[in-house]
Amino acid sequence: MEKGRNIFYGWWILVSGFLIMTFLYAPIANLVSIFIKPVTEDLGIGRAEFTMYFTVCAISGMIIAPIAGVLMKKMNIKIYMTLFTLLGAGAYIGFSFATKLSHFFIFAVPMGMALVGAGLIPVSVLITNWFNVKRGLSLGIALSGTGFGSMILNPLVTWIITAYGWRTAYLFIAILIFVIILPLVLFVIKLTPADKGLLPLGEGNISKSIAMKGLQGVTQKEAFRSVSFWSLCLAIVVGGIVVNSMMLNLVPYLTDIGSTAQRAAMLLSLAAMMIIVAKLLVGRLYDKLGLIQTLAIIVASDIICFLFLMKGNLLIPGILFAVFSALGSTAVTVTPAYLTGVLFGEKDYSSKYGTISLFISLGAALAPIVAGLIYNINHSYELLIKMLIVFAVIEFTLFFIAIKFKPKYNVESDVSENEVLNLSNTQKTF
Repeated sequence: MEKGRNIFYGWWILVSGFLIMTFLYAPIANLVSIFIKPVTEDLGIGRAEFTMYFTVCAISGMIIAPIAGVLMKKMNIKIYMTLFTLLGAGAYIGFSFATKLSHFFIFAVPMGMALVGAGLIPVSVLITNWFNVKRGLSLGIALSGTGFGSMILNPLVTWIITAYGWRTAYLFIAILIFVIILPLVLFVIKLTPADKGLLPLGEGNISKSIAMKGLQGVTQKEAFRSVSFWSLCLAIVVGGIVVNSMMLNLVPYLTDIGSTAQRAAMLLSLAAMMIIVAKLLVGRLYDKLGLIQTLAIIVASDIICFLFLMKGNLLIPGILFAVFSALGSTAVTVTPAYLTGVLFGEKDYSSKYGTISLFISLGAALAPIVAGLIYNINHSYELLIKMLIVFAVIEFTLFFIAIKFKPKYNVESDVSENEVLNLSNTQKTF
């Protein structure tokens, strides 16, 4: 860590991660719906058929996730991130010139690669590398860029579509990626503190000779042989089903029980805004309370939100649903990145998190399938809500197993007792 008046360089990494999630990840993941009507009406294609491009995008992200994790470890970080960032910008340029449905399917492939390869994986890896203390809070801040991006870009891009057309709007997003993200990649991003001759935040009292001996943790192969790793992966899949199933069906469910479409849309918007707060809060809770306690709060929030959802046609229960669902959603946003570092260490982090990112996408992909199968049993969302409560309990159990069977690895044996005590005091200070 830099001394004196110099600003710790990791804060610039944190700002870069936030901006990447705001202007690259958020447009890909959260702006799909505002293009549906103008594009389908202009090109004369079905809405359901058009939205299938995002399925292609998700599958592309699932496939590239473990590969991107390995590439990030082996390639120069600037070359790696430039490549995946250009894929994202190029996909939007391709969308702007599309004249038929197949064009969207084609460009959805590089878009999915950018979503994971330039967004989720590198941001999580960078924060983990640069922050030993305040890691949870830092992850929460960086990943909250997705909610902030949705909040500012939804009205702006909607206005561009109305004033200048959807093709211009797609080009505008591509320009944002070029102008904002590429300079960060080329001039700001550093993979590790060692690249700047620094230590991660929280290692200021450990000598450089010790810190430079290597990243602590288990290797990717060792992680794959552990019960903990696969329990974590299953927990994330189940969490993805819990988090996404009712959000996908929120509007039809609420209108079925007497709510208006306008109120349902309002609750969706409120939930999106609350996600920003939830990510910051949960990141802080991980730093202060620990794993089990924070996970208990997250999963309990999922269960509570479903209980309020049963009366979601009423204003107050509806608002409380939005608040608690935002907290519960952090099971598949902040939690996977944080637990990967805590349970398995920083060694081979990008490779391990690349594999775990695959299961994040898998959970989201399975959510509509599982929700549809349960709904079709009696054509009622009530059964789905009750089953999601059961899934939430299973999710917590799997997280608990992952923590309790965490692989053991030792810090450098020649770190003196005084250095360890100094590190402990440093962590309490920050």
